[in-house]
Amino acid sequence: MISIIMLVHNAPLYTAHSLKTLKQAGAEDCELIVLDNASGLKTKKLLTNMQHSGYIDKLVFLNQNTLFAKGNNIAAKLCSANSRYILLLNSDVEIRHKAWLKTLLDLHQRGATAFGVCDDYPYTRGDGYCFLIDRDLYDTYQLDEEFEWWWSVTKLQAELLNAGHRVAAVRNHERLLYHYGGKSGRAWKNSKGMQVEGETVVKWFKANSIMLIDSVATDEQGSIYQPYAPINIWLKLQKFRKSASKRLRSCLKKEN
Repeated sequence: MISIIMLVHNAPLYTAHSLKTLKQAGAEDCELIVLDNASGLKTKKLLTNMQHSGYIDKLVFLNQNTLFAKGNNIAAKLCSANSRYILLLNSDVEIRHKAWLKTLLDLHQRGATAFGVCDDYPYTRGDGYCFLIDRDLYDTYQLDEEFEWWWSVTKLQAELLNAGHRVAAVRNHERLLYHYGGKSGRAWKNSKGMQVEGETVVKWFKANSIMLIDSVATDEQGSIYQPYAPINIWLKLQKFRKSASKRLRSCLKKEN
């Protein structure tokens, strides 16, 4: 069994879309654990209704925002005893293909496998919005709560590599899963452990590197991508509006 853990902090439109596309993909032998990090009433009502409708297996409401590391550690304690894997999945993703999870599992070797790569300073690493790890390894290492946001999953990857396990990350996966990104507000900006020196991160890895997978093969038959879903139309309109505004400002500047 795979225990999928999804943390939620507001962003009800994206959360609903993530849950609906996850359900539509129809992954088997999975449980979905949703932990709400002190969202507003609208999001809480949405989650309650979606659990009653069969989208969520286990739902927990917290009265404070525990952010990424502590929230996932709390939710991991709710995984079924027979879970073999834990999948950390953001609440602002769109599942686009029925084979998304099978593909991730087929790529996986003991350790961790992620959709998404962070190539930026100071070290190439897997992203954390769709992060698969063996259950026993998560239980052993967990996320370091001294780093409440993204550095916790970075440090976890370093610890796995240093222990001799494989960490892999897939670059071009958008036909399987798309990450909208940054839809849960700005609480993370004040999170503990954000000011980490690059040299410290490099030392974590001890010269070990993750495996990079450039792309994965998919077929059109299993696609469930909905370009005209309301949220995707809205995003396209937002992008068009910003582009038009930029062109207008450029024209006005030239006239002046």
